[in-house]
Amino acid sequence: MSRLPELRGPRATRLAGWLAAAGLLVGLQWLGDALVAFLDWPLPGSLLGLLLLLGLLALRGGVPRGLDDVSAPLLRHLMLFLIPSVAAVGLYSHLLVEHAALFVLAATLVTALTIAVTGWTLHRLMRRRLP
Repeated sequence: MSRLPELRGPRATRLAGWLAAAGLLVGLQWLGDALVAFLDWPLPGSLLGLLLLLGLLALRGGVPRGLDDVSAPLLRHLMLFLIPSVAAVGLYSHLLVEHAALFVLAATLVTALTIAVTGWTLHRLMRRRLP
């Protein structure tokens, strides 16, 4: 009868952190989907899961190593996650043409709001760091 090697030491600790982080990401995705379905909110469950993750990281004050190890490959290949969105744009291009003015207005306002909030956040963070 063969025995599997026991994991001990730093490798086991790192593997446990990686598995916990992957479980956290999957759990927050599931929780976000469940809350959106239960509360009947008109937003994606993954967005709510990301907001929950942001809140947890803000409370913790940083990103744990296991979560960094799990998320780094996902972030390196982030463009692959956008393929379904690009395909949807092609599929619904007739609606974009029909509502082009509203689309341009919404995209412009959201971009301006994003730049303003990012600048405000950076300003506050820089003010905290500088003596």
